[in-house]
Amino acid sequence: MTCWNVLGLTPDADSRTIKRQYAALLKKTRPDEDPEGFQRLREAYEAALERSQAPQETVEVVVEHRGETLDQRYQAAMQDGTALFFEVHLLHRSIEGELSAEDTRWAFETFNWLTAWQRLELPAELVEKLERQHRAALQQPLREALAHKDEAAFLAAYAARDQHAWVHNHPHAEWFNQWLARLLAQSHYWSCAVFDAVCAGQDWHGGADHTCPPGDWALLLRRQQGPLFIARQRALAAEPPFTPQQRAARLLLAPMSLNQRRAFAERLDQDDWKACQALSADIYADHVALAEAMPGGTVYFWQGWDTATDTWPWIVALVLGCLVGVLVKAERLAGHVIPTMGYGILWALAAVIGAGLAWQVWRPLAHQYRVLDERLSERMPLKLLPIRDLVPGVVLAGALGYIFSPVASLTLVGALALIGLIKRPFNNHHTPWTVRHPRWTTGGMVLAVLVVIALYAGLLLLDRQYLVTRDQGLQQWAERLCSRMPRTAPECQAPATEAQWYGQEAKR
Repeated sequence: MTCWNVLGLTPDADSRTIKRQYAALLKKTRPDEDPEGFQRLREAYEAALERSQAPQETVEVVVEHRGETLDQRYQAAMQDGTALFFEVHLLHRSIEGELSAEDTRWAFETFNWLTAWQRLELPAELVEKLERQHRAALQQPLREALAHKDEAAFLAAYAARDQHAWVHNHPHAEWFNQWLARLLAQSHYWSCAVFDAVCAGQDWHGGADHTCPPGDWALLLRRQQGPLFIARQRALAAEPPFTPQQRAARLLLAPMSLNQRRAFAERLDQDDWKACQALSADIYADHVALAEAMPGGTVYFWQGWDTATDTWPWIVALVLGCLVGVLVKAERLAGHVIPTMGYGILWALAAVIGAGLAWQVWRPLAHQYRVLDERLSERMPLKLLPIRDLVPGVVLAGALGYIFSPVASLTLVGALALIGLIKRPFNNHHTPWTVRHPRWTTGGMVLAVLVVIALYAGLLLLDRQYLVTRDQGLQQWAERLCSRMPRTAPECQAPATEAQWYGQEAKR
């Protein structure tokens, strides 16, 4: 350690600055508490005072005016005994960017800056600044080339590293090697030519003695094999979906719209979702650009689809079909509109539960014939799956027609078709409609509640039109149907219908 490092000063400090610094350090290093530190400080102080006797004006003359080249000025400074001041002055000018590229190269070659052979008397602070500055100058073009996905610019900047001779010396060589490995591993852009050039330049190879950090090397090898991996996955996506891996590749990489992906995802089982998770993790880790090009800018756009069951259209269609079926089948609704609707809701509840249980049995069975289903679907105009989609629909429509009437079957089919047409434009967006339009969602819920209330009130008014009060119609005719029967008879309990009160006369 030099006297300047002990004092924390530069070699061009004058005697006044040296004395002030010595006085300040003397308060922290007392002879009775740290004799060795005090002795070292005292020796550094005396050596610095001795070296500061050379006048500053002479140094400036040596640096600025003697000779015509830096080499000639340096030779003159060596003869005058001011070589250290000359080097420190050049070090300052290099850090400030006042030296040309040629003068900087000469200074590095002459003074062995940033190597193990540089002068020990140089201030550590200046050396650290010089190191940070030149490391940044080496890093910037390489980082920018990858950011702009410019393969040629990166190769040119990497080849130009030889102009920085210091980068091949310890410890800078180790630093550059580790930094370069992290840069390639973390970059969004990947080029096989860049990786091959860096492997050749840094002596990275498949042996056990290569210099690439082990953790980064494994990741770099995966990224190097990435194009082959993606090509293989795209080939799987184009094949018939026999295996979970093929189905996962089709969901993530096949050229489909979001609506088509969502429809395809409804046919996946638990093993298929595990394959999607594994493939998504690989793409997310090694193929960032590909992941950003997927719906929503993420490879996990399908999250939530594995647990979501889009069965509400079937539930709505079944409820409507049952309600319409009981209304059409009822002979007369006079005074029985609300009870009839309740009867239809009970039928709808039974139909929903039965269809749900049947679907749990049917879905895995239909999954086994999905490849055949895909081939049959290609011949259909709406791209429906005959085995998975049409067979359950035909069975439900037939059951409703048998129990109620064909009108109930037509209601089921019409409701499913109408809901499908309404849903189609909204399924082409990755973000749900409820998230994109929160105000419309709230308004729609309020409107739905108002419609239900209005429908219920309308049914009550319709029901009351066919009801008569307890005393209605007792004055016009002497004998009535219920007037001849006990008041406890179930047929004559109030409120009574027109037929109960008037009997045969109501038909005249």
